[in-house]
Amino acid sequence: MTNLVTKLNVSLLSLPVVYTLASSGCLAADAPAAVSSAPPPFPIGSKLSRTVQKVTGITFLSDVIAGQAAKQVLKKKLGGKVKVKVKTFGLTDLVAGKIKSVSVSSDGGAYKNVPLGEVEMASATPIWYQYKHKDGQKPGLKTPILLNVKGNLSTQDIVVALGSERIAKSMRGLKLDLPGLGDQQLQVVRPKVEIGDNELMVDALLVTLGGAEDTGVPIKISGRPVLEGEKIFLRGMKVESPDIVEPEKFSAFAEELLNPIVDFSRMDRKDHAFRLKELAVKKDIVQGGGQLLIAPKPSASVAQQSTPAVK
Repeated sequence: MTNLVTKLNVSLLSLPVVYTLASSGCLAADAPAAVSSAPPPFPIGSKLSRTVQKVTGITFLSDVIAGQAAKQVLKKKLGGKVKVKVKTFGLTDLVAGKIKSVSVSSDGGAYKNVPLGEVEMASATPIWYQYKHKDGQKPGLKTPILLNVKGNLSTQDIVVALGSERIAKSMRGLKLDLPGLGDQQLQVVRPKVEIGDNELMVDALLVTLGGAEDTGVPIKISGRPVLEGEKIFLRGMKVESPDIVEPEKFSAFAEELLNPIVDFSRMDRKDHAFRLKELAVKKDIVQGGGQLLIAPKPSASVAQQSTPAVK
């Protein structure tokens, strides 16, 4: 019973991988919300200068050049079909790293061999990026930016992602600390995912870390993904395995023990945070939408001040 509970935990831990792909901008659907018309939180060129550049067509050329340059960089990095639209305040501000808005759509791309599916992202705030060393400051963001993200991930995308070495490593040697059971290390072998209407099914083999596959336990888990606040729960969970004597009782126990399967607040970092606002599971498709906040990385002096001294 102890081993089975532990293995069930690892099986469900493969589900956050799917949603992490969705939450990081790896999913896309309807176009994100439009950029706010509020003044930027940083100084830009004078209204006269911006008007002259707009009337003479310089701003239009700046938009086109910046968009094409960004497209080539993303296409080289992600592959697939990429579309980029950049709006600038003007050429002088563009040279200073200040951009009014940017929207990106990608289809069929991948990042480090992990499929991204279809994705659309649009900045909800202006962007100020320092692209070279200046006044002792390193290149990077000067102000926080907010991105609206929506997307789709197909069953095939998920299957390929779970088969990639990058994702496989994240599910290998997972440490679980369960009450009364102590630390356990397991790995998920040959995970398969099926997406139904408002249902997600995972079929996998669970073995102890470094163990042979013939020592593993086959297990099937299904349930209804539900977004509640900043967490994803798997409701109506069903667990099937040859080692389970009373599957209904065990499923109820597992649902109480393992939920939530994803807590986005626990993924927050000093320089980024994501909140999923929409989640829909349809036949062969997972749809998601939310907002990604990216903040400037703290300087070394700030990081040292915020890090407590080790005694």
